[in-house]
Amino acid sequence: MGYRIDIDHGNCINCGVCMDVCPVEALDMSRPTGPGVETGPGGLALPWMMEHPIQVGECIGCSICIRECPPNVMTLAVMEEPTPLVARQGPIDRPAAMTDGWIPLSAVTREALKPVHDSPWGPLFIWKTAERPQPWQVWRTMVEDAPPSPLAPCQVACPAGTDAGRYVGLVGAGRYDEAYAVAAEFNPFPSVCGWICTAPCEVACRRDVLDEPIAIRTLKRFAVEHGRLPAVPPPAVRRAERVAIVGGGPAGMSAAYYLVRLGYAVTVLEAMPIPGGMMAIGIPEYRLPREALQAEVKRIVDLGVELRLDTVMGRDFTLGDLEREGFRAVFLATGASKSRRLGVPGDDARAVVPATRFLKEVNLGENPRLSGPVVVVGGGSTAMDAARSAIRSGAASVTIVYRRGREDMPAQAEEIEEAVREGVTLLTALAPSEVVSRDGVLVALRCEEQRVTGKTELGRRIYSAVRGSVREIPASTILVAIGEEPDPSILPEGAGIEVSGWAGIVADPRTLATGRAGIFAGGDVVSGPKTIIDAVAAGRRAAASIHEHLAGVRDGEAEILATVRYATPPEAHLALDLATRPRAHAPLPVVELGSFGAHQVGFAEASARAEAARCFRCDAVYGCPSVSVTAGRGPRDAGLDIHGMEQHAVRPPEPTGTTSATGGVQ
Repeated sequence: MGYRIDIDHGNCINCGVCMDVCPVEALDMSRPTGPGVETGPGGLALPWMMEHPIQVGECIGCSICIRECPPNVMTLAVMEEPTPLVARQGPIDRPAAMTDGWIPLSAVTREALKPVHDSPWGPLFIWKTAERPQPWQVWRTMVEDAPPSPLAPCQVACPAGTDAGRYVGLVGAGRYDEAYAVAAEFNPFPSVCGWICTAPCEVACRRDVLDEPIAIRTLKRFAVEHGRLPAVPPPAVRRAERVAIVGGGPAGMSAAYYLVRLGYAVTVLEAMPIPGGMMAIGIPEYRLPREALQAEVKRIVDLGVELRLDTVMGRDFTLGDLEREGFRAVFLATGASKSRRLGVPGDDARAVVPATRFLKEVNLGENPRLSGPVVVVGGGSTAMDAARSAIRSGAASVTIVYRRGREDMPAQAEEIEEAVREGVTLLTALAPSEVVSRDGVLVALRCEEQRVTGKTELGRRIYSAVRGSVREIPASTILVAIGEEPDPSILPEGAGIEVSGWAGIVADPRTLATGRAGIFAGGDVVSGPKTIIDAVAAGRRAAASIHEHLAGVRDGEAEILATVRYATPPEAHLALDLATRPRAHAPLPVVELGSFGAHQVGFAEASARAEAARCFRCDAVYGCPSVSVTAGRGPRDAGLDIHGMEQHAVRPPEPTGTTSATGGVQ
């Protein structure tokens, strides 16, 4: 596996800029032995110094060469097998001293790969690569609103924009305090996310093309557990405006964190007896230790946030009450806690229970006890949490029923594996058709088998019922985990806030403003159920919009980022390990029957630093003046005869069509 650099040789101008800008020395220029355009004494043709770019080392997919290619003739392809490489074409070979008169280019420069990459444009200006969203934007002046430097894929994939590459690099350097600070700058719940984030950053990780993605989430947890955060400085301005936040989950508490950092007086009103929203009442302690969540909530509250618990909108207060109390802005972050029903005959049976209600009872210490066979319907994280909690709550057996295949389950693979390891049975391609009760007692869930009948335009498989294929699964309790939705009952008629057809609050997608002045809404109550890191991002977006609304600033997000940014000095040198190496995994947790304690250990220090060393450092490689490859295939391979340059000469591809940089026709 690896990246292959493809080149349209018919339009390549042989300038060599791609070779100069490659930070990992993966490109060289071919040295064909045939006659070139230069002539020497007597008019005889001299060998052409260099012709086409060729790939001589492992590519990290940074795309700098593609961005900086003047005629825009380079593309990247992902290989399922190791990328073929060409031997490098020779050492730096310059004359000892310049002589008078004209010297042919081929005699002056036989340059191949350089250990330090200066600007390819010489002293004319300081070079720094930049995004080029469209192929025609060949000059930077054509690109508007481009970031100052390209962002790493992991940071782009994170809804909150967490600079994962930077804290991974700091872990690798043993600078754990700084790693923790970077992980927390754009996310006030780094510990929570270190335990349970869905890690979209890992899905986008370029290292996955070579072997496996970096274990970013586990490294975040390591940074939190081994580092200490610096003290939060007081806000530069103490503002008179008060802001109310309805909902103490990840969106609400994140908004509170950023607003209090900007100097606002913030009050959070939470319906539950404990703060944290679904982090506190929906996720079992064995997956998210209570002390980890409580510590991060306390850190926010200690900044000066007022927290009112057991305070329900519609029962204890209204929007009008908040306005009369003097709050200049209100953020509605009440989440999506209303469970969907099965929607089949018999689903009103008493023993058919929303999984979220069961998990709430578990997490609030009500100690619900189950007996007999339990069936959980659904394939997401809530279904896995409910199934594993049911085992711990006395169920004789637990079966998960999902209407699609296992590979289609929205839960993370590790959650599914943990459930199976703890004894949960998975039954896939089964769709509930009826809840069966006899004499008022639940006895089974009747299902129809499903089979794949096609695919959607996006490639997702379509399942349809197999006629006559009815199956009954014994059940004394059915836990329903097929999705949640917002509860619109908190908004009385005439509130001036529009509710969508599926019960979510309608808010401006950019500002999160509702139809009522000064009222904002975000998180699951607007989008429907999403992830914790999505909610964190929505909370910050809401805080930025509220700041714009109250302070009249143009870019609230920029002011927030300037306030919370934790600066680290630029790295003068990066050492990259491009050898194929397996991803590090934390030891499997010890399962104690009936115990809700957290037993998943993190990385040991040696494992964490070794895993961090696998990172391609896409966050910093764009601008680092010195990058070295310490291991892996390419120009530093042992035993390479760099003096026998002619024996490594490659025949250039035909100057038509697109070929790989190793000479193969595409």
